[in-house]
Amino acid sequence: MAGVSEQGARRYPRTFAGLIASMIVLVVAVVGFWALNNGFHKHPEGGAVAVDYRKTVAELQKAGAPLPVIYPTAVPSGWTVTSADYTPQSGLGTSPAWGLGVVTDHDTFVGLRLEASSLSSLITTYVDKDAEKGAATTVDTEFGDSWATYTDRGGDTGYALTVGDDVLLVYGSADKADFTTFMRSLTSKKLAQS
Repeated sequence: MAGVSEQGARRYPRTFAGLIASMIVLVVAVVGFWALNNGFHKHPEGGAVAVDYRKTVAELQKAGAPLPVIYPTAVPSGWTVTSADYTPQSGLGTSPAWGLGVVTDHDTFVGLRLEASSLSSLITTYVDKDAEKGAATTVDTEFGDSWATYTDRGGDTGYALTVGDDVLLVYGSADKADFTTFMRSLTSKKLAQS
């Protein structure tokens, strides 16, 4: 085949300086992308974002939730309710469940979980799989006064009480005084519809 050039495509020279230049361009692109994403998003001041748990409670009560919707009548100043979650019963065997998450003024956490589940399952999920049972704690509430106590090595605590066919678990990293304040404020009274 005379007349056909065997010369291949032209290639650029590969040098160490070219490699360094390519890496610099890549780093500048990544830093620029990060700056654009983080420079124009508003991050909430003070951390926790509050949710209107009382509105959720009222809606669940109005809808006739199949379990008592237990909630704090109020949270102390500086505390923030950060989540209010309801899981409806499903045909796949999921029982209804209700939960709240609260950040205290000491930046510790208090959670509430109510569901028709085994106590050991709730303790494993929300406190620790190796949580140890302690002495019962007495806190007078609308639902009873003798709470089973569970703790883990990391400082988490859970207080459990049976309410009808459901288990009520109050858990988290707060101190005993904050847990007591929260548990004493719990009610299932009907909220006025707004």
